[in-house]
Amino acid sequence: MHIFNSESTAVQHPLLCRPPAVVNAKSVAMLFIVLSQIGLLTVIAQDVSPPQVDVRVRAKATGLGTSFQRQIEGGAAMVFGRVHNLPGGETALVSLQFDYRSDAEIALDEIISRIVISIEDSSGNEFSTITIDPNAIPLNPNRAPLWYSGTLYVPNEIRVRDGYTVHVEIFGNYE
Repeated sequence: MHIFNSESTAVQHPLLCRPPAVVNAKSVAMLFIVLSQIGLLTVIAQDVSPPQVDVRVRAKATGLGTSFQRQIEGGAAMVFGRVHNLPGGETALVSLQFDYRSDAEIALDEIISRIVISIEDSSGNEFSTITIDPNAIPLNPNRAPLWYSGTLYVPNEIRVRDGYTVHVEIFGNYE
C-alpha cells in the first residue's frame, strides 16, 4: 500500500488531491454554461423571422371581448381568434383556431412554430403574456383545424374603463 502526502500527490496526480465531488461540480458547472449558451442561441434564432400574423385588437371589458380573423402570410391558411372575459373580470381567455382550406393541386403545410399572446394596458405596455410552443405542428391543407388557447390577466384600470388591447403574433412558415 502506498500513501501519498499532499505535496507528492499534487505533483504526481493533480486530480487525486481533489475530492471527487469538486471534479464533478466543475464538470456540471461547465456543462450548465455550455447548455445555457445553446439555449440563448435558440431563442435568438427564433426571433430572427418576422411573424406571419401580427394583430392588435381592442376588446370590450365585459362579455365577449372581441373576435378577429386573419390570413396567415405566405399562403391560404387562416386564424380565427376570440377573446372572452372570464367571470370575475380579472382574466380573459384567448382562443385561436387555425384552418387551412385549399383547392390547389399542390399545397404546402403551414408549420406553426410559436404563438405569442399578450394583453396591453392603456399606455400600450405589455401587462401579461403567454408563449405557446406548438412543437412545429403542421397545419395540413383540407384537414382538421388546430386549436390553441391561453388565459391572461387583465390590468385593473382597464377593467373599469372601455376595454383593453390583445396582441397576437404567430410565427412559422409554409413547407
